[in-house]
Amino acid sequence: MPPEKASEETLDQSVSRASLRFEGLDLFPHAAVTANYDDNVLISHTNAISDVQWTLSPGLTVTAGDIAAYVPGWVSLGQLRNLARYSLIDESTLPQRFLGLDYTPGFNLFTKNPRLDYIDQVEGFSAGYAFSKLALGLDEDFTRMDEKANEVGNLVTVSSFDTKLRSRYELNDESSLEISGRYDRLDYPNEVYQGYQEVRNEDWYNRLLGAKLEAGIGAAFGFVYPQASPDQHYEQGLVRGIYQLTGKLDLRASVGVEVRQYDSGQSATTDPVFSVGADYYLRASTTLSLEAHRQQQPSYEGEYNYQITGFNIGVRQQLSAGLSATLSGGYDYDEYLRLGSGPSNNRTDDAFWVRASLDYEFNRHLTATLFYTMRQDDSSLNQYSYTDNMVGVRAMWRY
Repeated sequence: MPPEKASEETLDQSVSRASLRFEGLDLFPHAAVTANYDDNVLISHTNAISDVQWTLSPGLTVTAGDIAAYVPGWVSLGQLRNLARYSLIDESTLPQRFLGLDYTPGFNLFTKNPRLDYIDQVEGFSAGYAFSKLALGLDEDFTRMDEKANEVGNLVTVSSFDTKLRSRYELNDESSLEISGRYDRLDYPNEVYQGYQEVRNEDWYNRLLGAKLEAGIGAAFGFVYPQASPDQHYEQGLVRGIYQLTGKLDLRASVGVEVRQYDSGQSATTDPVFSVGADYYLRASTTLSLEAHRQQQPSYEGEYNYQITGFNIGVRQQLSAGLSATLSGGYDYDEYLRLGSGPSNNRTDDAFWVRASLDYEFNRHLTATLFYTMRQDDSSLNQYSYTDNMVGVRAMWRY
């Protein structure tokens, strides 16, 4: 038997063991059960409610396309999106076409306060296709869940719909063009809080500077339509770099300046914007991660925007075969901007979180996690300040 034929047969056998097949599709069922003690379920400033929350999250991921050669085991939407993060064309090992769909509801039950019971809805879709020089991608996410919202200071139902369309055209071996669009919608279905819609376009010219660094210059513009506040639009000038040191460092950074106009008569604002993400593999068993951001969006309360500046950092250590520990934390500084005339509430928030976890992988099907999370918000308006501690255990099964 020719070597390449033997390799294909071995791969087919591996795939058949890792997924269920139906009409040419790969099916990846999964489920998780979480038990969590929470000492401030409603993130209240006073009279905190404590309870034990139980969550059951069954789900199914369905994929199609030539992804098996790159991901022969269990597949998630996150893995598919990472495959297309740079270019489906640059890397011959990346799949040239794929499609993935995931649906994962979450059934949340409270031991002492059944009035707080709710059902999460989480749906995701991702697709990619590469021609000879052009790569196209589409991502869609829909969630409807109860979230602890710092800006609201309560547990509220939030509905989010996010669609991203991206394209990349290779001009030659060293340069490329990217055009992407995004539609984002956020609502509070059962509340009186303000949601919004945002439409955004982003365009880049990229060039390779050596074997490991890709630099780009870009521009973006967007339109924001809050439900109760004046409409807004903005323009951004951006530069970015993507640096990959094989097996050691993966760095992605975008920085620039934003000019935003408001239909309320508020003077235009000029602010820095940035997004940074990095993974550093200190050694085979230790990984460091960093993420930083600055952005602006409408507040839940009409007549306000808020600017978010913050970072997240974490370290993951492999302790032994199957056992790993992770320590992570983050900080956000939120500053509220009054739109139009009238007195401002001068609200600012300092929000912190810390999470420690132990993960044990029994086998490729079953993983268990023991975790502790602390959240705290120190707000200039006392009614939004709180401290919240959670400790729990989670078991996840995947086919």
